[in-house]
Amino acid sequence: MNTRKLSVISGILIFAATLFLSWYIVSAPTDETDEAVATEASPVLMVTYSPGEIESSIFFTGRVIPFEQFDIYAEVTGVFEGSGRSFKTGTAFNRGDTLIRINSDEERQQVQAARYDFAAAISQLLPDISIDYSEYYNEWQTYLDQIDATEQLQPLPEVTDRQFRMYLNRQNIFSRFSSIRQQEVRLSKFTIRAPYDGVLTDHRVNRGALVQNGQMLGQFTGSDRLEIEASVPAREAQFVSVGDQITVQTSGINSNTYSGTVSRKNALVDPGTQSVKVYLDVSNTELESGYYLEGEISGRVFTDAFKIHKDILIRDNELFTVQNERAMLSTVELLSSAGDSMIISGLEPGTVIIDEFRSAAFEDTRVTRREEQ
Repeated sequence: MNTRKLSVISGILIFAATLFLSWYIVSAPTDETDEAVATEASPVLMVTYSPGEIESSIFFTGRVIPFEQFDIYAEVTGVFEGSGRSFKTGTAFNRGDTLIRINSDEERQQVQAARYDFAAAISQLLPDISIDYSEYYNEWQTYLDQIDATEQLQPLPEVTDRQFRMYLNRQNIFSRFSSIRQQEVRLSKFTIRAPYDGVLTDHRVNRGALVQNGQMLGQFTGSDRLEIEASVPAREAQFVSVGDQITVQTSGINSNTYSGTVSRKNALVDPGTQSVKVYLDVSNTELESGYYLEGEISGRVFTDAFKIHKDILIRDNELFTVQNERAMLSTVELLSSAGDSMIISGLEPGTVIIDEFRSAAFEDTRVTRREEQ
């Protein structure tokens, strides 16, 4: 009986203690708790949306290439005799210098024989010309006297008389003349000259080698003018025009900056890279073919626009703004990409933007301004 009474009394005491403890917790002051909650705000960088006129920039990488360059091919067959200078990679030639000289003794003799035959054919006609077309005799006699078998034929005297032209045509004068001119053109192909100042950037034949028709002999590169070949995204190419000013710089520790203009733009889009080739004229003797450069082209001018860093975008076209001291997602209109930046519009002037990366889960978080260190 005593044990039962003791258990009842213990239960009553425990129940009473529980009620008192609950009352104490509920009635305790909440100032400290509310103060702690109120101070749990995340410090973030902020920037005020102030739209205005912004010129976009198109960034690119390009390679310096020669403006003038051609592969040297043989159009005739013969033994390579050499050139005006050593035919080796790196040798410089001036405009008009002999790059390639192929032995042409046999071809030259054939051309000279054809000239002699042509002179003999005209001399046989002169007696008839003196009788039937006497008014043309002196002119054709003078032409015959000027023929030199070792020199290129001069143009035939002009023939306006229809009967005289028919007479010469029956004697095959015109066809013989054209045949010799064709041989002279072929003979000229045994010598290849530099069309401009430049350097031999590749050689594939040495003195004494037999050269075949269609064989590649080397590569010649002009040294006076260089240009930059750059790839511009297709969506930005419409804002690039011939004559636009550009700025390029070399990479590395000792980078240099150069200015130039857009000289040409391709009309086709590369299907693989979705880019357009743009060619830039940079007049600077320090650059050499093969350099890779980074550059910037001025693009379209946007009004009522604002520039932000790409990293603060959420789901491509959303970012965090501050509303009532809380982070809220807002949708913006993307106008253009400019390197690490993005040009946007679509917000009310004065809107505060959170200027640092935050994940989508950050929405509705209390924020406070943090100064950039």
